[in-house]
Amino acid sequence: MSKHDSSGRQKKEIELAEAQSSVTVDELKKPKRKRKTGFWKLGLTLWSSWRKTYLFLILLLAAAIIILPIAGFYLIKLGSTFTEQKGAFVEQVKDLQQLTTAEAYTKVLVERTDNELFGQSIGVNLPGTKRNLLVVIPGSVKAGIDLSGITENNLKIDGKEKTARLTVPAAEFLGGAEIYFDQVEVYSVAGFFRGKADIEEGYELANEAKNLILEEASEQGVLQTAERNAEKTLKDMFSFAGYELEIEFEE
Repeated sequence: MSKHDSSGRQKKEIELAEAQSSVTVDELKKPKRKRKTGFWKLGLTLWSSWRKTYLFLILLLAAAIIILPIAGFYLIKLGSTFTEQKGAFVEQVKDLQQLTTAEAYTKVLVERTDNELFGQSIGVNLPGTKRNLLVVIPGSVKAGIDLSGITENNLKIDGKEKTARLTVPAAEFLGGAEIYFDQVEVYSVAGFFRGKADIEEGYELANEAKNLILEEASEQGVLQTAERNAEKTLKDMFSFAGYELEIEFEE
């Protein structure tokens, strides 16, 4: 073999080695794309599925809240007999239980002036024994109609004329008055010999305030408002079944 041929072959081998080295370096320079692991794929799939399910449940719940009260009375039309229709009406009304239709918010003032010495009430205004107490007590009371005792005797239906007459109890205060103790304001001017109010006196003030709240709400006409609102609510409910309702309140 001639020197010329040997030199040419060595030159080709060198060029081939350089080319391979260039390709390897270029591959190392290229950034590798991160592949999502199975854990992340599973997490993203579950998150997407949960969002769709959660949204579906919200929409389903909203639809149920809107449809069910209307559907209950509308389905009464499907009663096969007059007796079944009347019984269905009564059951729907009874399911309302205590129908709250009005609520009053008010503040009452409880004022006391007395004389005590060492915790004992005295009838003499001795120096240092007098106390003037003013308590501002906010609260509320709810009013409505108790429909839990309604029977078929309370309801008269004219199937031909599509009219109904329902006798219900008069409106009343439901659950008693509620006092917002965290908003109570106490103003007191007491003599040197007077101590602080005790728990027993606190309960007395609370009971007095509850009675005053009920009196205040009565004077504001809350019970009359409750009856008007209850009448409108019941008439609207019966209208879904295609009946015109007349309400009579018991004395």
